[in-house]
This record gives sequence, structure tokens and C-alpha cells, in this order.
Amino acid sequence: MLKGKMKQAFSRIYSRLLFYIKKIHILRTFFPPWPVISVLMPVYNTKPEILRRSIESVLYQKYLRWELCIVDDGSTDTNIINILEYYAQKSSRIKMLFKKKNEGIAVTINRAAGMAKGKFIGVLDHDDELEPDTLLDYAEFIVRHPDADCIYCDEDKIDKDGKFCDAWYKSDWNSDLALSFNYVMHFAVYRRKLFKSIGGVRKLCEGSQDYDLLLRFSEITDSIYHISKILYHWRMGESSTALKPETKPEIFEKGLWALNDALKRRGIDGAAVHAPDAWLGVYRVNRSIINFLSCSVIVNYKGSDNGLFRLLESIGKHTKSFACEIIICPDSYYDMKSLNFIDTYDNVRIIQPEASMSVPKAYNLGAKNAVGRILFFVDDTMELVSKESYSCLIEHVQRDEVGAVGGKVYYDNNLIEHTGVIFGPFNIMGYAHRATPDNPGYVGLKNMIGNYSAVMGLGMMTRKSVFDDAGGFDEKFKTAYWDADYCLKLRDKKYLITYTPYAKLIHNIPVKSLEEMVIEPDASLFREKWQSVIDNDPFFNKNFNRQREDFTLEEN
Repeated sequence: MLKGKMKQAFSRIYSRLLFYIKKIHILRTFFPPWPVISVLMPVYNTKPEILRRSIESVLYQKYLRWELCIVDDGSTDTNIINILEYYAQKSSRIKMLFKKKNEGIAVTINRAAGMAKGKFIGVLDHDDELEPDTLLDYAEFIVRHPDADCIYCDEDKIDKDGKFCDAWYKSDWNSDLALSFNYVMHFAVYRRKLFKSIGGVRKLCEGSQDYDLLLRFSEITDSIYHISKILYHWRMGESSTALKPETKPEIFEKGLWALNDALKRRGIDGAAVHAPDAWLGVYRVNRSIINFLSCSVIVNYKGSDNGLFRLLESIGKHTKSFACEIIICPDSYYDMKSLNFIDTYDNVRIIQPEASMSVPKAYNLGAKNAVGRILFFVDDTMELVSKESYSCLIEHVQRDEVGAVGGKVYYDNNLIEHTGVIFGPFNIMGYAHRATPDNPGYVGLKNMIGNYSAVMGLGMMTRKSVFDDAGGFDEKFKTAYWDADYCLKLRDKKYLITYTPYAKLIHNIPVKSLEEMVIEPDASLFREKWQSVIDNDPFFNKNFNRQREDFTLEEN
């Protein structure tokens, strides 16, 4: 009797066990195995205590499917060898290689990558540290995004007292910003198969091998993702570029070489130089204007005769070498016969409205009558500063992948009005760095060419074919947000929206108050249409304060 009951109980347990085994097998077909991540660590004469902290930041990871591939680049300090041998015995997941001679960081990274077996690899510098969650967050992201080929995170620095400082919150993948400087930096994790396919890092870019790798890698994949969380700590050593970039100027020369090499590979006619008004490591790509497209400058006239005169004078002065027509589109009827100065321009047309109309409707009317292949939107409060105010916009609007481009716009008191549009502030949008002085801004972004989700309509340039294909400006917006709406429509069509600081314009109006940045009922209409972008602007990190436009961090 007892044996029978035991047999029945065993049978039930066995059946239940088989049931769960089958369930697990089915689940495995839906959920791929968690990836092994190989952390590569090149080592050379590191301070012992700092090296221990770096290695232990991997040992104490919450995620367990990792391996640490350490290659010593011929360290002369015997303490380093002893420390590495100790940790190699401590964990079977630590792989070790000792080189007899120093060959440099590029060769050392490639040696470490050759030891790796993980699907993804990432370099941890021998004096930096990972957060305990780092590899877990990366692994979870890879499982959720199996197409990911490269992933990077936000980071901060470790000062001489061991404290975290200088938090650096980044944009999602920003292809134009990546041509301005290596904003990805740490902790960049790459799919090992692709890393191997492009030959790893290059010795000839020693010191800027990470930037060169990013440039080459981004040419073979678009699957580059960003985790909006600080997961890497960059130590500010005495000779580190984290503390004093000027101590290693040769690194930035190698970076410039790598960037120019990338331009050649990509068939971009132009050259990169060290950016003016920026620190070492920031570059400017000067693109040759190869498509001298005709342009229609569409001017919304609001009744300011002096403003219109000033605008036309600046256009005439700074666009002499370009084919332009000027179309003046008042938003209501004005008797313009008294404006004799208009007759001095042979390329000006006036399109009078039959009745009062909104700004987007006036611009649409002008665009409909335009013969230029480029449309440049301004009004009678605007003014071009130099030839570059126009030519630097042309540099980018001629690019097939760019839908719209805008420049650096100043208020009449020389404070910044616009360096790109950011979504999220005031639960709608703001202008990057608005009402701030003309300095580099947050991590230098004011003075770097980069991508945003939108640019301001005044000073915006776009191709007419793109404008027509997108249906022009949405006339449901009577006063505001028509420009942002247009840019987001282009983003949906996979176009880039580019900001260039080298196209400078003056907007002759006083600084707007915060209350003036939210305009109803257009704001409600915009939120209804684009709330998802307002909540998650890929170019405005979620950690920034949503009540400011100056990239101030969110208060905890």
C-alpha cells in the first residue's frame, strides 16, 4: 500500500517535472540566452590600488555571464604582475596574457579581443570603474534589442579623492555630433563579430583608437543604442585627458586624422579641422558645396519697414555668390508701394494675401510660388551676420540625408535664442541653451554641429522637394509649433535635422519669458500629436530638468 502511494507520488512529481522542462524549452525559443559580455582591459604600470578597484568593479557585477580579458602591455612594475596573477587565480572568468614588451594600447586591445569568446566586447580602462549594474543593464538591453550592434551609456568622472563628479548625460545616437567629437566615449560595447570584421582597432590611431573604431563601426551598422544611465566612471588621473586634455595633444591630432580618413571613406567632399572656440578633441567638418542649388528666401513681412530693409541688406551682402530669389509674403495686406528700397533689388517678388493669414499659411503660399530648389524661411525681424550665415546652411541642406538645417540664433542683446529645439521642457518644447551667453554650453554643444529632433522655423533651410513631399507646414497651427511639427514629420521619414553653430543669425526681438514659450491652443494640439516625442526626445537626455532649457540636471 505504502509502495503504491510512493509510486503514484513519484509519478506525479515526474510528470510535473517533465511539464516544467517542456515549458522551459518552449520559453527558451522565445527568450534567447543571455549574452556573454567580454570586458577587455589593457594594463600598463597602473597604480596597484587603482588597478584592484578597476578589476573588482567587474568581479562585483550583478550580472554573471561575463569574462574579463586582461592583457598586460609589458609592465615594468612587478607589483602589477603579482596583482594580476592573484586575480587570475581568484576567478576562472578572468583570462590573462602577459606581453614581454610594450606595444601600445591599440595592439593590446586587439590581443584582448582575440582572447574573448563573448558575443559583445567592451574596453574598461585599467584605472576606470564600472557600476555594479553595468553589465546587467547592458545584457537586459541586448535581450530587448537583439539587433543592437553597439551600445553606450552615460558616464561621470572620479576625482583625486575618489568622489564621482562631472556627470555627462549624452544624446542617443547622433551621427553629426559623432563627426564633431567622440561623444560616445565610455562604455562602448560592440558586437564582437563586427569588431573582428573591420580589423579591430588600428595602431595608426594610437590614443584615439576608440574614436576611429566608432567612426568605422558606424559605417557598417545603424544599430547603435544608448542607455540613459551613468554606468561608467572615468578616473581623472594626473596625466589623464579626463583632467588635462592639453597634456596629450598628439591624441587629438590622431583623432583629426581618423576623422578625415572617415570623410574619405564615406566619399564626403570636404575636410575636418580643429574647431574654433572649442577645446581639444572637438572638430569642424567643412563640407564643400557641390550642389549650388537655387534658393528662394521666403520672408514673412509683419509690417516692420526698418526690419525688412535690414534683412534685405544682409541678404544682399552675404549671398552675392549664390543664386537667390526673395519672396515677401505678408500675413495680412500691407500697402508696400512706399517701400522704395525694394525696387533696388531685382530678385524680389511680393505676394499679397487676399485676407489675413497665419504664419505657416503665409510661408506655404510663398513656397508654392517659389522657383528655388531650396527654401530659406525668415521674417522682418531676422538678420544674417556673415556669408557663413547662409553658406554653412547650404553645406548641410545639400545632403540627401538631411531634411532641415538651422543655425545659431541670437536675441537682440546677444544672448543665445536657439542652438536646436529640445522636447520635454514645460511639457512641450524649448530652445537649447536659450537666454544664455554665447559660451560653449553643456559639454560644448553650442559650438558643435549635431542633430536635434527639430530646429527653429526662422532661419530654417530645407529642400523644396522635401517640403512638398511632407505637405509643407501644418496650417492647423496658427501661431506656434508649426516648425517643430514639420521637423518631426521629416524625422518620421528618416531625415536628419541638423544644427550648425557656424551659421549665425540675429533675431531682433527681446528675450522671451518662460510664459511665452507655451502658446495655447497650439500647445494642446501639438501635445496631442507628438506627446511621445515630448516624453522621449532622443537628443535631450531624460536626466535633464524639464523646467529649463540650459541642460541643467533634474533635481533628485
